Amino acid sequence: MKKSALRCLGMLLIAGLTACAPIRTETVSLGRARGCLNNVVDFGWDSGVIQFHAMRSMGVDLLIHRATRGSSKTDDDYARRELAARHAGMKWGAYHYVQGGAYLAPQLHRFISTVAATAHRNGTTQHAVMLVLDNEGADRVSWDALAGAARLVRAHTGVWPLLYCSVPKPGTTAYAQQTSELAALSAADRHTLHDCGLWVPRYGEAPGASMSFSVPRVFGTWTLWQYCGDISGKPKHALNAPEFTGQVGAAFTRSGGRASLRHFCDRNLFNGSQGQFERFYRAHSSPVAAWR
Repeated sequence: MKKSALRCLGMLLIAGLTACAPIRTETVSLGRARGCLNNVVDFGWDSGVIQFHAMRSMGVDLLIHRATRGSSKTDDDYARRELAARHAGMKWGAYHYVQGGAYLAPQLHRFISTVAATAHRNGTTQHAVMLVLDNEGADRVSWDALAGAARLVRAHTGVWPLLYCSVPKPGTTAYAQQTSELAALSAADRHTLHDCGLWVPRYGEAPGASMSFSVPRVFGTWTLWQYCGDISGKPKHALNAPEFTGQVGAAFTRSGGRASLRHFCDRNLFNGSQGQFERFYRAHSSPVAAWR
């Protein structure tokens, strides 16, 4: 066989393997981002002040807040902000930061019970809440363990949690590890992950006209993209446009810290229309009063 034919065969083989790889690369242009809904913010403990009606007037529909972390930590800001967001007419989500070095089931039971107890104290048990599992960095658990955790959440709440997952870029050790985990998933785990949906964080480099990030094929596509956040106390954002800087003015004032972070918060794009967003939220949230 001629060298040119061998080269073509090799290129086709590489292309075929890439197309079947468990993780693909997604690129979102500035134009496409402007076609998404810029309507979700997320918070953890920071002792800052949120002007919820101002945030709502900026087009924010959903606020997702950390409730618990690992086996023992509870977010001090969660309860008061849940009540204030409800009064402002915002949708609400609660997330748990998974700690891989500890047993998952006790973490999840504590997460669910904390969210439920807060709703009872706030008198919001009839209002829907969307639960999220945050699985990232050195604390992450494997994809099959995460699928099992999602099933436990659904067993108690009746709905699938959204999954916030850091997925590394190609060429890294972490990428190879996650590729191996995804390739070994059972059919049941694949269905579980797909039904949950993916929330992917990706920012950190100098902002540009587009951003690329990794998406496991099992999800089909991404649901939320966190396009800005802070790294080591510095605000970072992915897209070079005023509406994507994460600056929210008087709608949020952080206590202390760097001046550049004082009116900055994590913001997220929803990958779809307003109608699709409403349907996704309804399908992935339930009132505490209906939990088992």
